[in-house]
Amino acid sequence: MKSAIIQENLPQLTCPKCKNQKLTIKEKLVKCLDEVCSWIQFRNVCGVHIGIADIESLINKRKTTLIKRMKSKAGKKFDAYIVLKEDCTTSFEFENKKKK
Repeated sequence: MKSAIIQENLPQLTCPKCKNQKLTIKEKLVKCLDEVCSWIQFRNVCGVHIGIADIESLINKRKTTLIKRMKSKAGKKFDAYIVLKEDCTTSFEFENKKKK
């Protein structure tokens, strides 16, 4: 028998790719239950755990808040937004830092 941790107050989000399935939100990922669609978003991005509020924002507004202190493959820290593109893949959007 499997025991699942039931998290309360999780938002009911619809898959951004197939638009007809609810997403299942787990500790390490968010995914569409439709086997054909199989959209997935990992919740650990560049060493930072993405919270429920940012997952909700990513799905509904196609962009998270500014996520700080992510780490690149080269080990450099950076701040960026995670953006959901038209094809439902994600990418980073960096803050426009104005030089003084």
